[in-house]
This record gives sequence, structure tokens and C-alpha cells, in this order.
Amino acid sequence: MAWVGLFVLVGRHIRPLLKSELDMRCYDCLQEARSDITGIGVCSRCGLATCEKHARVRQVQVTRQVGMGAASGRIPARRVVCRTCDMAETAH
Repeated sequence: MAWVGLFVLVGRHIRPLLKSELDMRCYDCLQEARSDITGIGVCSRCGLATCEKHARVRQVQVTRQVGMGAASGRIPARRVVCRTCDMAETAH
């Protein structure tokens, strides 16, 4: 058991949190009754944790305000979305 330096109040007692209590669990895996899968990221759209199987990493062009217009960066940024949000964004 590894402690992470955070504490939780249980009744009238304070005890340290275990690292296993802070692990993210993939929401889609929980819906599939697979609670042992650790999440690798958080969907930038809905905020739910997602695992490697359910995550989609998309590229997005970053723009910034320059004077009266906008300038685009040469290198695209990454954005993590869950499978559900990815399907909703790409549905035509």
C-alpha cells in the first residue's frame, strides 16, 4: 500500500488516502462491467476518464490572436476525446 500524502475524513477519524483510491477508471469500461481498466486521460469534451481502448487522440489546429486577425501554429496540438464524443463530433 502506497500513501500519496492526501487524507480523507472517515467518520471522526482521518486516514491517509491510498494510491489505488486516486486511480481514474475508464467510464466506458465501467459501463461494460470492466472496472479494472485504468484511465489514461480525460475527455476534453465531457470530462469523463477514458482508457487507451476508448480514447481517441485528435489533432487540432491552434490559433492565436495577432493584431486584427488570427495566426495558426505550424504544429497541431493533441486533444483527447472519448469514443462517444468522437462519434458525436464526426457524425454527419
